[in-house]
Amino acid sequence: MKITYELELEDFFIFSNYLIKTSPLMHKIIRKGQLWWACSPLAAGLVLSILRGYSSERTLIILSVLSMTISLPLFFLYKLYFIYQNKKHIKTLYKNDSYKNILGAHEMIISDDQLIEKSEGNENNIQWNSINKIITTADHTFIFTDDITAYVIAHKKITSGNTSQFNDKLNSTFKKFTGSPQGTG
Repeated sequence: MKITYELELEDFFIFSNYLIKTSPLMHKIIRKGQLWWACSPLAAGLVLSILRGYSSERTLIILSVLSMTISLPLFFLYKLYFIYQNKKHIKTLYKNDSYKNILGAHEMIISDDQLIEKSEGNENNIQWNSINKIITTADHTFIFTDDITAYVIAHKKITSGNTSQFNDKLNSTFKKFTGSPQGTG
Protein backbone atom coordinates (compact mmCIF):
# COMPACT_ATOMS: atom_id res chain seq x y z
CA MET A 1 0.00 0.00 0.00
CA LYS A 2 1.28 3.46 -0.81
CA ILE A 3 0.40 7.12 -0.77
CA THR A 4 1.92 10.14 -2.45
CA TYR A 5 1.90 13.55 -0.83
CA GLU A 6 3.52 16.97 -0.82
CA LEU A 7 5.47 18.50 2.04
CA GLU A 8 5.89 22.23 2.51
CA LEU A 9 7.85 24.28 5.00
CA GLU A 10 4.62 24.90 6.95
CA ASP A 11 4.37 21.15 7.72
CA PHE A 12 7.73 21.30 9.48
CA PHE A 13 6.64 24.35 11.49
CA ILE A 14 3.58 22.34 12.57
CA PHE A 15 5.78 19.37 13.52
CA SER A 16 8.12 21.65 15.46
CA ASN A 17 5.20 23.19 17.36
CA TYR A 18 3.87 19.70 18.09
CA LEU A 19 7.25 18.80 19.63
CA ILE A 20 7.36 22.01 21.65
CA LYS A 21 3.94 21.18 23.11
CA THR A 22 4.45 17.44 23.73
CA SER A 23 8.13 16.45 23.96
CA PRO A 24 9.65 16.11 27.45
CA LEU A 25 13.06 16.85 25.90
CA MET A 26 11.81 20.12 24.39
CA HIS A 27 10.14 21.03 27.71
CA LYS A 28 13.48 20.50 29.45
CA ILE A 29 15.34 22.68 26.92
CA ILE A 30 12.75 25.45 27.25
CA ARG A 31 12.80 25.30 31.06
CA LYS A 32 16.61 25.62 31.09
CA GLY A 33 16.38 28.65 28.80
CA GLN A 34 13.69 30.23 30.95
CA LEU A 35 15.78 29.78 34.08
CA TRP A 36 18.88 31.13 32.37
CA TRP A 37 17.04 34.22 31.13
CA ALA A 38 15.34 34.80 34.48
CA CYS A 39 18.43 34.27 36.63
CA SER A 40 20.75 36.48 34.57
CA PRO A 41 19.31 39.85 35.75
CA LEU A 42 19.16 38.55 39.33
CA ALA A 43 22.80 37.47 39.16
CA ALA A 44 23.79 40.77 37.53
CA GLY A 45 22.03 42.68 40.29
CA LEU A 46 23.81 40.64 42.95
CA VAL A 47 27.21 41.10 41.33
CA LEU A 48 26.58 44.82 40.87
CA SER A 49 25.61 45.23 44.52
CA ILE A 50 28.76 43.41 45.67
CA LEU A 51 31.11 45.27 43.31
CA ARG A 52 29.66 48.70 44.06
CA GLY A 53 29.49 48.05 47.76
CA TYR A 54 25.80 48.71 48.07
CA SER A 55 25.11 47.86 51.63
CA SER A 56 22.13 49.97 52.58
CA GLU A 57 18.95 48.00 52.99
CA ARG A 58 16.98 50.46 50.85
CA THR A 59 19.42 50.17 47.91
CA LEU A 60 19.43 46.36 48.09
CA ILE A 61 15.60 46.28 48.13
CA ILE A 62 15.41 48.60 45.10
CA LEU A 63 18.01 46.50 43.26
CA SER A 64 16.15 43.28 44.12
CA VAL A 65 12.79 44.66 42.96
CA LEU A 66 14.36 45.95 39.74
CA SER A 67 16.03 42.58 39.06
CA MET A 68 12.76 40.71 39.72
CA THR A 69 10.85 43.17 37.51
CA ILE A 70 13.21 42.34 34.66
CA SER A 71 13.49 38.60 35.40
CA LEU A 72 9.80 37.65 35.49
CA PRO A 73 8.90 38.94 32.00
CA LEU A 74 12.07 37.35 30.60
CA PHE A 75 11.04 34.01 32.11
CA PHE A 76 7.65 34.11 30.39
CA LEU A 77 8.92 35.60 27.11
CA TYR A 78 11.58 32.93 26.60
CA LYS A 79 9.12 30.35 25.23
CA LEU A 80 7.95 32.82 22.56
CA TYR A 81 11.57 33.60 21.75
CA PHE A 82 12.35 29.88 21.52
CA ILE A 83 9.45 29.31 19.08
CA TYR A 84 10.54 32.30 16.98
CA GLN A 85 14.18 31.13 16.88
CA ASN A 86 13.10 27.58 16.05
CA LYS A 87 11.00 28.78 13.11
CA LYS A 88 13.87 30.97 11.91
CA HIS A 89 16.26 27.99 12.18
CA ILE A 90 13.90 25.76 10.17
CA LYS A 91 13.62 28.40 7.42
CA THR A 92 17.41 28.67 7.26
CA LEU A 93 17.88 24.90 7.13
CA TYR A 94 15.45 24.38 4.29
CA LYS A 95 16.86 27.24 2.21
CA ASN A 96 20.07 25.20 2.09
CA ASP A 97 20.23 23.07 -1.07
CA SER A 98 21.20 19.94 0.87
CA TYR A 99 17.65 19.82 2.26
CA LYS A 100 15.83 20.34 -1.06
CA ASN A 101 14.72 16.68 -1.21
CA ILE A 102 12.78 17.06 2.04
CA LEU A 103 10.26 19.52 0.62
CA GLY A 104 8.06 18.66 -2.35
CA ALA A 105 6.67 15.36 -3.62
CA HIS A 106 7.00 12.20 -1.50
CA GLU A 107 5.86 8.62 -1.69
CA MET A 108 5.43 6.34 1.32
CA ILE A 109 5.13 2.59 0.76
CA ILE A 110 4.22 0.01 3.39
CA SER A 111 5.83 -3.36 2.74
CA ASP A 112 5.85 -6.46 4.89
CA ASP A 113 9.39 -5.92 6.14
CA GLN A 114 9.87 -2.14 6.03
CA LEU A 115 8.47 1.29 5.37
CA ILE A 116 9.87 2.99 2.26
CA GLU A 117 9.89 6.76 1.92
CA LYS A 118 10.85 8.25 -1.45
CA SER A 119 11.39 11.77 -2.63
CA GLU A 120 13.19 13.28 -5.60
CA GLY A 121 16.66 11.74 -5.58
CA ASN A 122 16.25 10.10 -2.17
CA GLU A 123 14.95 6.81 -0.79
CA ASN A 124 14.82 5.74 2.84
CA ASN A 125 14.17 2.15 3.87
CA ILE A 126 12.93 2.23 7.45
CA GLN A 127 12.88 -1.04 9.36
CA TRP A 128 9.79 -1.43 11.52
CA ASN A 129 11.82 -1.95 14.69
CA SER A 130 13.56 1.42 14.14
CA ILE A 131 10.27 3.28 14.46
CA ASN A 132 9.62 4.47 18.02
CA LYS A 133 6.01 5.54 17.66
CA ILE A 134 3.40 6.75 15.22
CA ILE A 135 1.30 9.77 16.14
CA THR A 136 -1.74 10.76 14.12
CA THR A 137 -3.36 14.16 14.50
CA ALA A 138 -6.29 15.58 12.54
CA ASP A 139 -3.97 16.95 9.84
CA HIS A 140 -0.70 15.00 10.05
CA THR A 141 0.87 11.66 10.77
CA PHE A 142 4.29 11.68 12.43
CA ILE A 143 6.38 8.52 12.18
CA PHE A 144 9.01 8.92 14.91
CA THR A 145 12.45 7.33 14.58
CA ASP A 146 13.63 8.91 17.85
CA ASP A 147 12.29 11.36 20.44
CA ILE A 148 12.42 14.42 18.17
CA THR A 149 12.80 13.14 14.60
CA ALA A 150 9.90 11.97 12.46
CA TYR A 151 8.71 11.45 8.94
CA VAL A 152 5.84 13.87 8.38
CA ILE A 153 2.78 13.08 6.28
CA ALA A 154 0.42 16.00 5.62
CA HIS A 155 -3.10 14.54 5.27
CA LYS A 156 -4.50 17.47 3.29
CA LYS A 157 -1.65 17.28 0.78
CA ILE A 158 -2.05 13.63 -0.17
CA THR A 159 -2.16 13.48 -3.96
CA SER A 160 -2.95 9.78 -4.34
CA GLY A 161 -4.02 7.04 -1.98
CA ASN A 162 -6.45 6.92 0.92
CA THR A 163 -5.28 8.53 4.17
CA SER A 164 -7.39 6.50 6.58
CA GLN A 165 -6.67 3.16 4.86
CA PHE A 166 -2.96 3.99 4.77
CA ASN A 167 -2.92 4.98 8.46
CA ASP A 168 -4.83 1.81 9.43
CA LYS A 169 -2.33 -0.35 7.52
CA LEU A 170 0.61 1.66 8.90
CA ASN A 171 -0.55 1.25 12.49
CA SER A 172 -1.49 -2.43 12.19
CA THR A 173 1.86 -3.30 10.56
CA PHE A 174 3.75 -1.28 13.16
CA LYS A 175 1.87 -3.04 15.95
CA LYS A 176 2.49 -6.45 14.35
CA PHE A 177 6.25 -5.91 14.24
CA THR A 178 6.76 -4.04 17.50
CA GLY A 179 3.80 -4.89 19.69
CA SER A 180 3.36 -1.16 20.31
CA PRO A 181 0.03 0.51 19.73
CA GLN A 182 -0.12 3.74 17.74
CA GLY A 183 -0.51 7.06 19.46
CA THR A 184 -2.81 9.96 18.75
CA GLY A 185 -1.88 13.54 19.28
